[in-house]
Formats: sequence, structure tokens, C-alpha cells
Amino acid sequence: MDGRWAGFAAIRVEPAHRRAGVATALMRELARAALAEGASAAYLQVEVDNAPARTLYDRLGFADHHHYHYRTAPA
Repeated sequence: MDGRWAGFAAIRVEPAHRRAGVATALMRELARAALAEGASAAYLQVEVDNAPARTLYDRLGFADHHHYHYRTAPA
């Protein structure tokens, strides 16, 4: 939580439990908890090549805002 913003990152469901509604239930509960703490907006971070997660988040109403990447110094 950061003011009115709830941030979600590093969310993972064990492979054996995927495609069973676990991530949807988890996100629903995280959103409920954030609302109870005063959040009125949310953002999340997901890797651009994580198609299953992106599909889930699209279904939950999230949309791309911007992309990020990491830079490293040359060795």
C-alpha cells in the first residue's frame, strides 16, 4: 500500500495448482484486503512474456500502462 495505491508483484501459484482458480481467488482476496486498508486504485507488475498471468490480469480488468526493463553494467 502506498496511499490510495495497492501494488501487486511477485505473485506465483505453484504449477500443480494452476488452472484451478487459485490466482483469481488470491487476487480477489488481495483486492478486498487493499480496499479495507483504504486503497482506491491498484497496479501490478508482470513480465511481458508471462502470457498466462497477463491473460488473468486482463480478465480482472488490468491494462498495460507501461513496460519496464532492467539494465546491468558491462562486466
